[in-house]
Amino acid sequence: MKNIQPIKIWTNGAIVEAVILDAYLTYDDLKTKAVFYYSILGSSLITLAEGKVEMLGDDYSNWDDSNDGAYNYIAGKLNIIITGEYVGPVIDPLVNGTE
Repeated sequence: MKNIQPIKIWTNGAIVEAVILDAYLTYDDLKTKAVFYYSILGSSLITLAEGKVEMLGDDYSNWDDSNDGAYNYIAGKLNIIITGEYVGPVIDPLVNGTE
């Protein structure tokens, strides 16, 4: 997942702020085409928008097969600006003073 420059999204009758881009590869023929599923999330990790992005032709040929390359391609297609890596909340392993 990647942090993104906040964007406003209308969902369920309200305008909310999206701050995270999540994506994964759903298809790759290893020659000419890759398909990615993406989700745009709010800070509470609730999906606000979702869809798919296809990478074809020269874009596929020039892709370095990296996760960052895929995220950058998806963000470019969606006109979203990635601001960094998503770092989830840290959960303290000590609960009530015990491990």
